[in-house]
Amino acid sequence: MTDDQDRAGELGAGPRAAEPQRAEQLTAEQPTAEQLTADAELEALEREAAELEQRSARRGGLPGARRMLLLQAPVLIAVAVVLLLWSRGTPVATAPAATTAAAPAKVGMVNAYLTPPSDGTVRAYVVIRNNGGSPDRLVGASSPWATSISLAQGSSPASLPWITVPAHGSVTLKPGGYSIVLSGLTRTPKAGDTIQLNLNFASSGTVFVFAPEGPSGSLTVEDVMDAMKHMDKLPPQ
Repeated sequence: MTDDQDRAGELGAGPRAAEPQRAEQLTAEQPTAEQLTADAELEALEREAAELEQRSARRGGLPGARRMLLLQAPVLIAVAVVLLLWSRGTPVATAPAATTAAAPAKVGMVNAYLTPPSDGTVRAYVVIRNNGGSPDRLVGASSPWATSISLAQGSSPASLPWITVPAHGSVTLKPGGYSIVLSGLTRTPKAGDTIQLNLNFASSGTVFVFAPEGPSGSLTVEDVMDAMKHMDKLPPQ
């Protein structure tokens, strides 16, 4: 190969060898999609700022509005993103369902009395009223006049675990129905005696009542005053 051919080959090889380098530079210099989007948003902000500054200048105020908008735009965008994420991740609070609690039981007794003793037992009867909004249960009783007291129904010898008193209602203990049976008498009541009965309720606790030995409605104020002088014990004979 002659010198002229060598020089021609070098001249021809020079441009071809440089072509890949220029292609790599052109590829590196091409902007990405994200850069194009950011540039477009920046141009839009600049146009908006320019319009705002022109309107502000015509009205004679707010110099540098364009610069202020450009400075505040990233902050506003960040705040908007935070609020959006917070609203998506925060569950919507629901108002608690309104609930109305029932009023507690409120029991009272009237017309208590005793039947004459029979076979070493005495039966007590009474009307139990419940003026409360919840039912209650009579679960037992005690008295200084007897060592054992049970709840019964009719003539059945079996004792009852309780007697239910409905809300805003009443239950009447009467012959042939519910009764309070006193046995193991520490003293046998006689006509004119008034005994203390402590009735135990599941919700209302212990409520005492005085029952005379005699017909219903025979209890007097004097009988109650005299019985209260000897609470939880037998009166003197």
